[in-house]
Amino acid sequence: MDREALRVLVWKHECSARPSVAPKEEIGTMSIPRFVVAAAAAVSLAAPAFAEDLTVVFKATGGDKVGTSTAYYSAEKMRTTSDGAGDLIVEYGPGRIVTIDHKRKEYSEITMAEMDAALSRMAAQMQEQMAALPPAMRQMMGDTAAAVTVTKGAVRKVAGYDCQDYTLALGTSSTTQVCASTAVAPPAVKVDYRRYATLGGMASSPLFKSFAKIADEMKKIQGFVLAESSSVKMMGRSVQSSREATEVRPGPIAGSVFDVAAVAPGYKKVPHPLTQTK
Repeated sequence: MDREALRVLVWKHECSARPSVAPKEEIGTMSIPRFVVAAAAAVSLAAPAFAEDLTVVFKATGGDKVGTSTAYYSAEKMRTTSDGAGDLIVEYGPGRIVTIDHKRKEYSEITMAEMDAALSRMAAQMQEQMAALPPAMRQMMGDTAAAVTVTKGAVRKVAGYDCQDYTLALGTSSTTQVCASTAVAPPAVKVDYRRYATLGGMASSPLFKSFAKIADEMKKIQGFVLAESSSVKMMGRSVQSSREATEVRPGPIAGSVFDVAAVAPGYKKVPHPLTQTK
């Protein structure tokens, strides 16, 4: 998994933490956070050019809610914050993801290996449940047979940078819009991406195939994504979420920004939800 893939994974994780932005999707008796669904697609996204540390402030929307999130990128770690409600810190080298809940004053950890195992178990469960559903119900879960169409839009300014608009549509079930800028360049990530290659196997699950198709097209888009939005129709519901950069600050980031002890002082460590799946 490359740095840009992790960025997308973090955004989906961030959305899943806010029910008003992106509620859980239900398949039969099983609920799946959207960031888990996004993981299969994210592993194949391309990373942009290499540069110095980067801080990006985003305006995030979902439903009737509007908030702010900040993303910090260094060569070794990444962190996102969401209106003071929660943080997520990714340590590339050890492949560790730390989720912080400021309201509950708790934090949890999961490694990429643990996530890989959990996602594999969930994929197997989804395949079994999808196979038991009537054809009409499987169709309602998403148009997995549809091809992805990519439309190149106009060049516009986002946070003072030129970026290129693209719209990726998967039939009528999913639409993703991104605006990518080659003028913004996060730092190189010090990690062996091959360690996370097995996550790509999640795309074999029927539900993940749709997202994998979008990820394949995303590989062709160059630059850092300054704005993105998604609309997914499933089970008769439509879920929208978006975010757009309002400020981009290149320059060194203090180590304390990524220090769990500094960000979550005295917080209780609890098991990560994915490590509890059977």
